Amino acid sequence: MSIQEAEPPGPRGWSGFVLTESRWLRFATFTAFYFAQGVPIGLLTIALPAWMAQQGRTIEEIAGYSAVVGLPWGIKLVMGPFMDRFTYLRMGFRRPWVLLAQFGLVVSFIAIALAGDLSSDSLTGIITLGFICNAFAATQDVAVDGMAIDVLPLEDRGRANAFMACGQRLGFAAFGALTGTLLVMFGLTVAALTCAITVGLIFLLGAVVLERPGEKRLPWTRGDASGVERATETGMLGYVGRLVGVLFMPMSLLLIFVEFLNRVRDGYAVVILPTFATTEFGVGTDVFTQFNGGIDLAAAVVGVCIGPFIDKAGAKRFLLAALLFSGVIHVVMALMAEYWQEPAFVLPIWIASVFSGQVIFIAIIAMFMNICSPAIAATQFAIYMSLANLSRTAGSGILAQVGSDVSFESGFLTMGLLLLAAAAFLIFFKEEKSVT
Repeated sequence: MSIQEAEPPGPRGWSGFVLTESRWLRFATFTAFYFAQGVPIGLLTIALPAWMAQQGRTIEEIAGYSAVVGLPWGIKLVMGPFMDRFTYLRMGFRRPWVLLAQFGLVVSFIAIALAGDLSSDSLTGIITLGFICNAFAATQDVAVDGMAIDVLPLEDRGRANAFMACGQRLGFAAFGALTGTLLVMFGLTVAALTCAITVGLIFLLGAVVLERPGEKRLPWTRGDASGVERATETGMLGYVGRLVGVLFMPMSLLLIFVEFLNRVRDGYAVVILPTFATTEFGVGTDVFTQFNGGIDLAAAVVGVCIGPFIDKAGAKRFLLAALLFSGVIHVVMALMAEYWQEPAFVLPIWIASVFSGQVIFIAIIAMFMNICSPAIAATQFAIYMSLANLSRTAGSGILAQVGSDVSFESGFLTMGLLLLAAAAFLIFFKEEKSVT
């Protein structure tokens, strides 16, 4: 029996707070959870690199920081098997992991705040705490993705991914802008505490919402497991064999490679863009993060609007168009360096890049979800996302090694060619052959 086919009878919790019973509650809850994932991205990936660049850190230093701090997003695949095989079903299939990860994220932000203003000559402290913070954020990401695959009907996944992508972009847009300003005005302690309070509020939402009727909200409250059957492998060999089988399907490998090229570009971008803005374009950390945050907020809204169209027209078409468009404008940016001081040239390209990036994110996540097998969804999807994030870390790592030899022109050109190559390979993807 499919996980979507039946739901057991049982006592209801608060009316309207059960995910399987309300489409809009699902959309709202997953948007909030993804917003929580965006909070550390805003601080650690957007605001702090720009702040470091303004303080005179080199491209190699910022790239090294980005590579290490972003590493948990690449190794999160180790959590997938635990989530597929071990959980407290009385509180839901994935929900206990979501709550545990959100709690750890709150604690890690508090630890960053207590550590004080880590602006000394050594980056060791902020790198260590940033790594821990992202480890909890990545764990929540795996749990939320597994929960989404578990409770979302297939026909809602494109729209749901649009809301989820919107939530994450709202999170890192708002907190990239907010923490960038707070860093300049008050320092890291205030910025980190603000993040902790926000994620703490979302933790309270997770404590209220149930996956299915009759489950416990908290370990000490009344409730029981839902009784929904899931087709799981009882033996480890069967589990691993099934996982390997779906991962090494030709279309699965092809989509992994397309995302590899796209995410290597992202690894370049998280270093080059803030450095370009603060050194070449001449804006401060607060101005950069506020402007970038405004664009991200607008892109998030547009992403929600196109979600239904992705469901109807197919994710591949949107992904292909966005990769081609984004690749071309990156190449144009590289070839027109004489206009870099002109806001009328740089800003439209910057805005177009953010909007196309949002479409890429929504479409490719939907494509990966559609090729996941429900019985091993947390592990399979976590592996896809881990490989994607390792690719981004690899991009930053490469830049950390060759940063002194990379000009802004060559950086933009490399990013554009990576996106165009991804589009070329995507042409060969056949959606109907990728589902098992």
